[in-house]
This record gives sequence, C-alpha cells and structure tokens, in this order.
Amino acid sequence: MPLARQPWRGPTIGEIAKASRVGTATVDRVLNGRDSVRESTRKKVLAALAQLDGRSDPHRAVPRRRIAFVCDSGASFARTLETSLEAFCSPRSELECSFEAVTTADVEPIKFAQLLERAAEGAEALVVVAREDLTINRALRNIASRRVPVVCLTTDLPNSGRIAYVGNDQVNAGATAAYLMGKSVGDRPGKILLVYSAPYRGQEEREVGFRRVLRAEFAQLEVDERVNSADDSDFVFQNVRRYAEEHGAPAGVYNVAAGNVGIGRALEAEGLGGKVIFIGHELNANSRMLLESGLMHFAIGHDVDREVALAIDCLRAEIEKRARPTIASGSVRVYTKYNCN
Repeated sequence: MPLARQPWRGPTIGEIAKASRVGTATVDRVLNGRDSVRESTRKKVLAALAQLDGRSDPHRAVPRRRIAFVCDSGASFARTLETSLEAFCSPRSELECSFEAVTTADVEPIKFAQLLERAAEGAEALVVVAREDLTINRALRNIASRRVPVVCLTTDLPNSGRIAYVGNDQVNAGATAAYLMGKSVGDRPGKILLVYSAPYRGQEEREVGFRRVLRAEFAQLEVDERVNSADDSDFVFQNVRRYAEEHGAPAGVYNVAAGNVGIGRALEAEGLGGKVIFIGHELNANSRMLLESGLMHFAIGHDVDREVALAIDCLRAEIEKRARPTIASGSVRVYTKYNCN
C-alpha cells in the first residue's frame, strides 16, 4: 500500500532561520518587509524560504508561479524595474515572470488596459505600475474579479481592486524633498519650479507632501508654474529652457517625475548648473551621473529590489492561500554625490 501523504504545510520561521543561519527575529523582519536588515541577509532568508517551500513535501512538485509585470513609466524607471525583476527571478526556477513596459508619452489608456488584459490571461497574478485612469482601473477590477490578484508597485491605484500597494510613502518623500529644498535655498525668498508628467497618484502625493512642508516651514518659497516633462528628457529640456527664458531663474527645481537628465541639461545650457537647487526622484545611472556632476543636488530614492521581492511574495501567498506578509511602507532614501554609488 502507498504511504498516506501528510497535508502540506509551509516552512516555519524557525525552519527558515535554521536554513538561512540567522535568528528568528531577523526572519520575521524580512518576511514582514521591515527595515534594518542587510540586503545580503534579506536575500539569504528569501532564498532559504524558496528552497524550503519547495521541499516541505517531498512528494509535491514545485509549481512555477507565473507573474506578469506591466509598467507605465519613464524609460529609466522601467529599466531599473526590469533589472531588479531579472535579478530576483534568475536564481528562482519556481518563478516565471514576464515584463512589459510602455513609456509615459506612448500610453493610451484603452490600449494599456488591453495590454493588462492580455498579460493577465497568461499569468496567475499581476504587478502593475500605472497612472490613475478610469479605463485602467476598470480593467484591473475586471482582472481581479477573475481571481487574478493584482499588486500596485511604486504608485497606488486604490480603486483598482488590487490586494496591496508596495512602495514607499510618497507624501513623505515629497515632504523630505521640501525640507531639503528649504534648507538648501535658505532664508531668501524665491520660486520653486515644479516638474510633473502624467496623473500618477505617486506624483500627486509627492506634490502634496512638498507643498505642505513648504507652506508650513518655508513660507518664503513659492511653488511656481508647473512644467510637464512627459517623462522624456528632450521634451523637458525644451520646456525648462523656455521657462527660464520667460520667467528667469528659479531658486530651485523639484521634479516629481522622470526626465532628470533633460532638466540638468537645461539648467546647464542656461548657465544655472549647480546654482539652482535641483531635487529629483529615483537613483539610477542617469541621476547618479547628475549627482556626481553637481547638476543635481539630491535624489529621493527607494528600495526597488525590496519592493519587487515583497510584491512577488504577497502574490505567491495569495495564490497559495496562505497569510500574506505585512507590507509596511519602504523608507525614503536621500542620495547625494557622496553616497550614490
């Protein structure tokens, strides 16, 4: 007679701690997405979890979880996200992840919604970076109604039927930018040029936090006319130059969107490089170059690797009908030319 199979159970925290050779408290911090864990330790714990999850039942074949990532963003962030996803999935044979991106200026909501539908047809779960739009929200609700779980990454869509948002607190990120701006400009009055792109909730929340802190703590600074970047360096280069020619030099530039390179080029072309306080978001090859050259003063960043890992862990837990990890907002990171490597 064949042996009776025992019900499968997931690995315990103690088992994960033993396999990864760390303490149970460290495992708990990793599984719940808390800070103060070294990146190498986090990866070791997640690798042990993946290994144990596959061998908890020796008779159970490890299913390949099919997760689709669909991204509406600037090209530089899309590259950062795809690179992080590849690094996470490469050593994990139990994951089959796809990645599709559409640049900000090329997004047509109806076509993007159709792209989401196609991606969901071939996947068990969906990770989405997208702007706030009725058509996109409706498509995601339809996908969620078919029991394909959705996680929003970096920028939230709370009306989409998503099961979770993974990212940092964007209001706090904008508030941090305002504090840095106010302290850098000093007591002199001036105007701050705000650069945006599309109706991403994350960008809108950054602006809310930025304006709130300026109003409360740096009343001598005024947010001036907003300039559209379309998340495109050439496009924003022309717009910022036009602004400087028509309105003069601002005291600072705050970019809630992509297109940092174009802004840096424009400031340099107008003879304002390093003289106007320039704060943007995301640490990547472009912003690192701008920081090191002195054209950008601060880059507000977040841990994309952590966010990818948490999003996938959350979706796997949902698919496998186990408790989802607690997802706390990621910490806001501030980069200068001295700590951007």
